[in-house]
Amino acid sequence: MSELTIKLIVILIPGAIATLIFGKLILHKEWNSFRFVLYSILFGVVSYLTLQLIANGINLFRSNDLPELTIWSNLNDASSIPYKEVIFASIISILLAFLATMIENRKVINRVAGFLGISGKYGDENLFSMFLNSKEIEYIYLRDIKNQLTYHGWVKSFSENDNISEIRLCDVAVYNYSDSKFLYEVGEIYLSLNKQEIIIELANIETDGQEKTKQEQQ
Repeated sequence: MSELTIKLIVILIPGAIATLIFGKLILHKEWNSFRFVLYSILFGVVSYLTLQLIANGINLFRSNDLPELTIWSNLNDASSIPYKEVIFASIISILLAFLATMIENRKVINRVAGFLGISGKYGDENLFSMFLNSKEIEYIYLRDIKNQLTYHGWVKSFSENDNISEIRLCDVAVYNYSDSKFLYEVGEIYLSLNKQEIIIELANIETDGQEKTKQEQQ
């Protein structure tokens, strides 16, 4: 491994840190290597640009100007690695990852696009994740069509892949699917089911005591 390669790896550390944090905090399908490297480069560049802007801002209030980041001028110099700049950029990258996570999870870009009439897309995740991630979701009915069972409980966590939906429910009551006959109760249950064979309903308790449902079919 050449010295230049080592330098490039060190320089990309802030971007890699931000990408790892961002990937842990948002809902997404597994990233391939190209996307991870792309995000690392993007976060890294923004981190160093932010560090440069901070240095420029400090220069406005100081008589002794801080120099520009050396990363811009000696990128091809394999013998010079700006460790201090990498450390400060790494700290900034953590904050940028949290900011990017907030923008993604709150669908800021999609909301702005919807407000401007540019797009009606709600986000990158599918309807299953969007529905269960909604603030309205507490207690649900999960109907297992294949096994003819209905589960009533509150959603603690969930995940999925191309074929299987995984969900973890607490305070669960189990019923027959056909006649809603009560079978048993359990404190917590993990289910891994074919997404084509389940129905999820959100139960709303009205003021008159009558229970109604909103249904999302997977």
